Parts: sequence; C-alpha cells; structure tokens
Amino acid sequence: MAIDYWKLVQDFEPGDCVQKFMPGRSALSPYVGRVTSVMRGIGFLDVQWPFGNERVSPEDVVKINPDLLLYLPPQLNSSYYPGLDAFPAKTASGEPLWRSTLPIGFHLKLARLFHRRASEVQAYDVLWHSYRQADDESIRDEVSKFYKVAHNLVTILLLEQARKKDAAYWAATDRKYRATRQELDSRQVDCPKCKQGPMRKATYKMEGGQRVRLLACPQCMHLVKQTDILGPGGEAVQW
Repeated sequence: MAIDYWKLVQDFEPGDCVQKFMPGRSALSPYVGRVTSVMRGIGFLDVQWPFGNERVSPEDVVKINPDLLLYLPPQLNSSYYPGLDAFPAKTASGEPLWRSTLPIGFHLKLARLFHRRASEVQAYDVLWHSYRQADDESIRDEVSKFYKVAHNLVTILLLEQARKKDAAYWAATDRKYRATRQELDSRQVDCPKCKQGPMRKATYKMEGGQRVRLLACPQCMHLVKQTDILGPGGEAVQW
C-alpha cells in the first residue's frame, strides 16, 4: 500500500507538538518536539527535539495534546515551552513521576539514546558509565520507567483515536474482514492494513458506559472492531 506523504504533511502546521513513532518497538517517544517547518513540496517536516533538529517524514510523528507535557520527563521541553519547568512532572494522583535526584542532563541523554533506537539495556549501560556518581537503582528505575511509558503511550494513542471515530465508523457494514484458518486457530490476527504483524486487544468505553472491543495494530495504528473480524467462512468469532 503506497503512502501519500504529500497528503499526510497537510495535517501539520509549524508549532505543532509531536512525538516520534517507533514502529519496530511499538512505542512513542516520552518526549516531544515542535514542528518548525512544513515542506509541502517534498512531503517532509523539520522538527526541533530537545536535543536537536531533525527532518522527518510525516508518517514518523504524531501530534499530541499539549496537556501531556506535564507528565513527561523534566528538562526536556523548557526551551520550547517557557514556564513548563514551574510545573513538576507528576502522575494523575499528584505524586512525583520522575526522579529529581538524578543529574541535570540525564533525561536529555536518555531521550537521545532512545531516539537513536538504543535498547533499554544499551541505554542503561551508557548512562551507568556516564553517571557513576548517581545511585544505580535510580538509574535503572528511571530507564525502565522511560521505556515503559514509551510503550504505554501507544495504547493511549490508539484509544484516543478510537474516541474520535464517529458513530458511522462503528456501525459501518463494509468494514468486515475474514481471518485465515491459522489466525483463527492461534487467536492472533495480522493487521489487514499494513500486514506487519498481530494486532492487540483494546477496549474503549463510550459515553453512556457502552464498551467497544477493538483490535489495534501497534505498527500503523489501524483500528478494527473485534466483531468485524469474521472466521474463514464468514462466521462470527469471539476473539
């Protein structure tokens, strides 16, 4: 399936807050950048990350809700969002989410390593050698938390996309797919859009308490109602 980058780039404007999408690891960057330039002629964006500028394809980033910034690691966004550091990083309960005892620059280096696709073990090894004076448990915990947040942000994004779908999407009669016998036996369905691997189960709670069970692709973010995936013979299947 060909991707129309010139069409994708139309969704972005300078100043948009974006996160990096990492398809191979099913994760979103736990840090944000700001779009500084939109090159509609060639279908690319310039994005200023906390550690530098990068030219990216619009399929490699997603726009975010700026409110999310308060939950990201400290000292990663202050150059683009003046005054942000006045609000401590926190969780929904109000408890601190990120350790403030680590040296300044720790999270910035961790973000750069993540951006370069370093694994969690590789990132820990580099940071342990760079910050030996810091508590080892704090380093290990912060790296682990960083990578878990990156993974969990994909689930949040998928559910947010589901929330934005209108009622016609859920009721459409032409969005039916048939699983293969192998998929039916394994109870794992490959994404019908990108064909890049199995989809994950998710549940979205609609207004009024109604729950919609979804299958979500962590690679291309495609969403399908579980009831729209039928068996090889067109029969209903409980996934």
